[in-house]
Amino acid sequence: MNLRLIGFLCLLVNLAGYQGTTLHSHSESDISTPPNHLLVEGQSSPLNIHDATPGLSWHANLTTQAYYQIHVASSQDILMTEQPDLWDSGKVQQRRSLHIPYQGKPLTSNQSAYWRVRVWEPETEQSSAWSEVHAWQMGLIDKRDWQAQWIQMAQEAVAPVTEQTLKWMRLAADLENPALSQSKRATQLKVLEQLKGQPTAAKFRRDFTLSDQAIVSARLHSTAAGYYEIYINGQAVSERMMDPGQTDYDKRILYNTDIVNSLLKSGRNSLAVHLGSGWYNEDIAFSRWANPDKQGSTSKRRTLAYGQPSFIAQLEVTYADGSQQIIGTDERWKSHASDILKEGLFSGELFDANQSLDGWQHGMTGLEQWQSVKVLSEWPTKSLEPQLLPPITKVKRVDPVTILQPEQGVWVVDFGQNFTGVPTLNIAQLNLLPQQMITLRFAEWVDVYGNISMKSGGGAPLLKQVDGYIASGRDNATWTPRFTWHGFRYVEIRGLNEAPTLDAIHAHLIRSNVERTGHFESSDLLLNRIHETALWGYESNLMSVPMDCPIRERAGWTGDTHAAMITGNYNFDMDNFWRKYLGDFRTATFTAPAVVPGRRTHGDKFDWAAAEIMIAWEHYRHHGDSEVFAKQYESMQEYMQAAESKLDNDLLRIGYGDWCDPVVSPGTPRVGGRCRPQHTTPTQTSSALLAHTANLMAKISLILDKSENAQYYMLLFERIKGQFNTEFFDDKTGFYGSQTSSSMALMFDIAPSTARAQIAQAIDADVILAWNGHASVGALGQTYLYRALSDYGHGETAFNIFLAEGYPGYRYLLEELNATTIWERKGFYDPSKDPNGTDAPGFSLNHPFHTGYDGWFYEGLGGIRPLSDTVGFQDFALSPAFVNGLSFADVKYRTGYGDIRSQWQRDNGVVKWTFTIPSNSSALVLLPKSHEQYNGVYKTGTYTIELQNI
Repeated sequence: MNLRLIGFLCLLVNLAGYQGTTLHSHSESDISTPPNHLLVEGQSSPLNIHDATPGLSWHANLTTQAYYQIHVASSQDILMTEQPDLWDSGKVQQRRSLHIPYQGKPLTSNQSAYWRVRVWEPETEQSSAWSEVHAWQMGLIDKRDWQAQWIQMAQEAVAPVTEQTLKWMRLAADLENPALSQSKRATQLKVLEQLKGQPTAAKFRRDFTLSDQAIVSARLHSTAAGYYEIYINGQAVSERMMDPGQTDYDKRILYNTDIVNSLLKSGRNSLAVHLGSGWYNEDIAFSRWANPDKQGSTSKRRTLAYGQPSFIAQLEVTYADGSQQIIGTDERWKSHASDILKEGLFSGELFDANQSLDGWQHGMTGLEQWQSVKVLSEWPTKSLEPQLLPPITKVKRVDPVTILQPEQGVWVVDFGQNFTGVPTLNIAQLNLLPQQMITLRFAEWVDVYGNISMKSGGGAPLLKQVDGYIASGRDNATWTPRFTWHGFRYVEIRGLNEAPTLDAIHAHLIRSNVERTGHFESSDLLLNRIHETALWGYESNLMSVPMDCPIRERAGWTGDTHAAMITGNYNFDMDNFWRKYLGDFRTATFTAPAVVPGRRTHGDKFDWAAAEIMIAWEHYRHHGDSEVFAKQYESMQEYMQAAESKLDNDLLRIGYGDWCDPVVSPGTPRVGGRCRPQHTTPTQTSSALLAHTANLMAKISLILDKSENAQYYMLLFERIKGQFNTEFFDDKTGFYGSQTSSSMALMFDIAPSTARAQIAQAIDADVILAWNGHASVGALGQTYLYRALSDYGHGETAFNIFLAEGYPGYRYLLEELNATTIWERKGFYDPSKDPNGTDAPGFSLNHPFHTGYDGWFYEGLGGIRPLSDTVGFQDFALSPAFVNGLSFADVKYRTGYGDIRSQWQRDNGVVKWTFTIPSNSSALVLLPKSHEQYNGVYKTGTYTIELQNI
């Protein structure tokens, strides 16, 4: 649906002429209401922009914005003169108000830019009032702007092996596991030796003196090769955790900029850093696995590590007289071993309160016993880039629901929910004696007796999740690990003298703090639970990359990402998150990577790496940022060229396929083992995805004014499409052989237009007859099945899949398997053969790549979906599936223009549907033929329609 057609439909809509009861409550525009919600690169007031043409966005607060004018100045005073010195856009005829590129004078490092905007309605001379003034600041754009130097410990400290440290290490190496085989034990003994040599975390500090003059501004630029926390005068600069976000560290590291005026004082001050390994020095968990990114290396031992952690910090203080003082990392800093004796992403953390240095962050302790630091002669990375994606923080507190005691002296805390988080111990309540050690082991599973199993972590990482705390008698009131996180529902505690109470421990869900933008609720409690289950899994795997699972690999598998992308896009503001992740594709070692970022990339995984183009396109459709295409185009072309070179008679016959689709009955898969697809060949899914990316590349090329490329990619799409239909489409049955293949053919425009209703009917029949009302789709198919059904009149079947009884349904997962997140493959485990739960599943119980179904709750039941040729949901479709099984559904999605809401309820055969269209937007309503009199384009406002017999 193009914009000209939408405009034509606007002329056809005559709301007053509708038959039936239609209430129309339209928000009249008020030209005196100024624009608001001003954003720069998706942020309110960013502090370290590098882009020379950052995107500016706002809410127009008009029915239709016909024109806008932007003023940008170097100071607020100049801005208010109506003579901006950086940019006056003039009166621009443009309806769009998302990611409008700044086109003023070039901006330099640390420069501030103040801006405002005003807008006009069509055929109106009077503008709105100017918006409030907002600002952004440029970061340290050039490497030469960094006067600070990278520093690290001159000599890393290694804690002595004691009875207590050995106990923790043996647990982390899984050597206390009685089920460990002899061959595996030999490997784990080598892991133990590696743990013994693992250094402590590190502490750093520099004391300095500031002038008595008033401070006008103070900005702190900082980051680390590793994880870091930074303090000024004992106060944490931010609430960021596990920071900075993971990247290909040798190519780029993300840095932060913070306004720190309030933390400084005249006279003596202290700047302190706590430094951990993070992903930068993850040297053990996969050290005995083949490392694809090190192929050809002469090293005898494979490693994912980049080296010893280091950090950089530059504090810039500007005084009232215009003078400036810079305090940066250099040889004047001092370092000390941390009280965190051992730490790692996969192993957990061992903390010894006896080694704590009280007041170390704010100068209360002297530096006499501290050591000199090493200043690096070269940066550990090629570039420092601003960390614009939301940082990892504590998002939600989770309290335990019960405590189990499987044996004497062992307590297992059940949080009632599987999630990614960090625990907090209430040390004051535990009555610990000096030198008393407690250990915490984290698991997704317990048997009926309350014994945990860590088997679901699999054999990929060589480490198990264990935290340890050694008391001193002068302990702080609470303790939380600093540089590790865990995937868990259960926490086993050993070493206590008495049973803990429920308030002795709590935890927090932690993730990249992307803002929640979606809401779904219905009259069906099971459906609501299925929705919340998807969110718990998705949220638990947003750790600056979209992870596959939090307990095993924690990797940014690209196929997992595009499989669940729709869930992220409708529930969270993924704008800067996706821009960062797309950057990880550009720095990946191999073309068509299976994992980004990090040193497990391995290439030529085309069905997985289709994520790059799919994310770029959906990011554009949701957020309207075409600049991503320009940055990503070369990388996307490399993917397409490499994929096309692998074509065999115009189809791509390699790939992982529809990973982890359900086996017919619980037990061992018939085809290939583990998660190999059972019902759809990789040729079908890989070819369908390549056809889809070719189609998207044609559209992207047109947007970038590359018409010849667009024609080439469209011809490639037609070639793949033609052969796909020749090989897989049965024109007698209307089926492509599986629910996944048929759904992809429909949703990717591969299916012949004249056969689409027949294909949807065939999918419907397969669900009902062959699968007894269940879906047979795996990770790749589950995003597309539900719309393939409901868009062609089979919404009831799509809805009933969620309610279907027995294996392999959602009800079975939640009620029979007691899951609280989506399992990697629920058919691996048969509870009827393990009534006591002692044979725990050996696979992940928190795998978000099966959560793409959640998009249908928005696009199907809510009917909220983008039109094919529009940007940022400024023009969108509303086409709800008013299924009989629900008495109401309430769906909301916040776009860059405001909130879209689609709310309906059924009463005595009448559906009352209320929908809201945000300012400067329009919705094309598409209802079934029996109610097509309501179809058309609706502008900004709230409308209520009553639909009889639907």
